[in-house]
Amino acid sequence: MRGEVLGRVCILLFLAVFSWPVLGAFDLPETFLGVPSFLAGVFLLWGVLVYVLVAVSRRMGE
Repeated sequence: MRGEVLGRVCILLFLAVFSWPVLGAFDLPETFLGVPSFLAGVFLLWGVLVYVLVAVSRRMGE
């Protein structure tokens, strides 16, 4: 039961983070270390999401 709820929360988090208003905040004509800010923001958000999923799955395994 707890894993099912956690899965739904993760899906909602994914949809919220990768919605247009959040991604629109990174749509700037600037670059970050030579990478367009939009791509840098997408990869940053993706990395944070992966980290959260790994941390939660390790905690669920204990």
